[in-house]
Amino acid sequence: MASTAAILALILLLLPPIALAAGDLNGFRATLTRIHQLSPGKHSEAVRRDGHRLAFLSYAATAAAGKATTTGTNSSSVNVQAQLENGAGAYNMNISLGTPPLDFPVIVDTGSNLIWAQCAPCTRCFPRPTPAPVLQPARSSTFSRLPCNGSFCQYLPTSSRPRTCNATAACAYNYTYGSGYTAGYLATETLHVGGASFPGVAFGCSTENGVDNSSGIVGLGRGPLSLVSQLAVGRFSYCLRSDMADGGASPILFGSLAKLTEGSVVQSTPLLKNPYLQRSTHYYVNLTGIAVDSTELPVTGSTFGFTQTGLGGGTIVDSGTTLTYLAKDGYAMVKQAFQSQMANLNQTTPASGAPYDLDLCYKPSAGGGGKAVRVPRLALRFAGGAKYNVPVQNYFAGVEADSQGRVTVACLLVLPATDDLPISIIGNLMQMDMHLLYDIDGGMFSFAPADCAKL
Repeated sequence: MASTAAILALILLLLPPIALAAGDLNGFRATLTRIHQLSPGKHSEAVRRDGHRLAFLSYAATAAAGKATTTGTNSSSVNVQAQLENGAGAYNMNISLGTPPLDFPVIVDTGSNLIWAQCAPCTRCFPRPTPAPVLQPARSSTFSRLPCNGSFCQYLPTSSRPRTCNATAACAYNYTYGSGYTAGYLATETLHVGGASFPGVAFGCSTENGVDNSSGIVGLGRGPLSLVSQLAVGRFSYCLRSDMADGGASPILFGSLAKLTEGSVVQSTPLLKNPYLQRSTHYYVNLTGIAVDSTELPVTGSTFGFTQTGLGGGTIVDSGTTLTYLAKDGYAMVKQAFQSQMANLNQTTPASGAPYDLDLCYKPSAGGGGKAVRVPRLALRFAGGAKYNVPVQNYFAGVEADSQGRVTVACLLVLPATDDLPISIIGNLMQMDMHLLYDIDGGMFSFAPADCAKL
């Protein structure tokens, strides 16, 4: 008969570890660093990267609907897909793993859950920074593999988990991002971030990295494998510094430090769950209206609402998407209003957006004298009365400049959603110079204009 001690040890191995540290009680903060500024000439790169991002969101929606198919690292779907581009618009956060700790710059992603970093033996790893950070499990006193029949392994999407499992097998995974992937096995390790340390955090020990320009990802989604769920912080906030700022680091705050102090200017709206995709981990909000200058667009509940069929519907706030994407009917309203009002202003002439992979673009009219072109104001309305008066640089910007730095073409940085994923996405450009609070426990999403450098 097995001893009581052995039975207890087995139970502890299968249960998710509980991470308690000073950071849990008092909150902690870290910094986000934008990898590349979105300057003229870089917008096509951002749109291409968003295309890869939309492929991942579509795959994630498929998984949430229980329709994803299992793929391996050698499948044609992975080999044909380009690696996930960590280009214009992406944000890194520094974390450390192991004992002694090893530093990793990792992408922060509110649209996914898995935490992962490069591990030895690494058959495919990103080589920078030099030397590339690669965790050596045998050299860490706090590293422990997780079994495939444990709770954390069951939290992986069905398509990412092992096809077969026994009590002694490791939790091997192949986690797909639509156009990139990570493959390896789940383990627990001590994670250090923002001056706080958390033992027993489950993460992907990635021996094959199919994500370009990154040594790992920290998922901040609502699923049980994400950083915010494992640390049980209940809330987090960040403030993304715009390209018009000095390019310094942006703050991200967790737990008790995540709060808005901007007083009456704080706007709040409920965080929603997609009723038709119960396993979706995205942060949904109810976009109820849009105004272009004084024109209120004829938005109805179905324009940006959840759909009973398919994989789309609703509006998410996403750190990993650069531009903003609106469901096609809603985008058509915005486009028509902009075209009408830009024509009335008589300061620009339409230009092709094709060279920039954008849609609605303009050139300053001849005789403008180099003066700034007036652009219609844009406001988003949300359930509960919240209103976001979007700063013009967050939705309209120069995409081409002459040798003297004068803008020669400017475009609307909003695009229609794809047929494959009819979902509206508020991307990180539209979030800049705003303090955004994701109050998961309270079920609210709040925002206020802020000087991110002073938080």
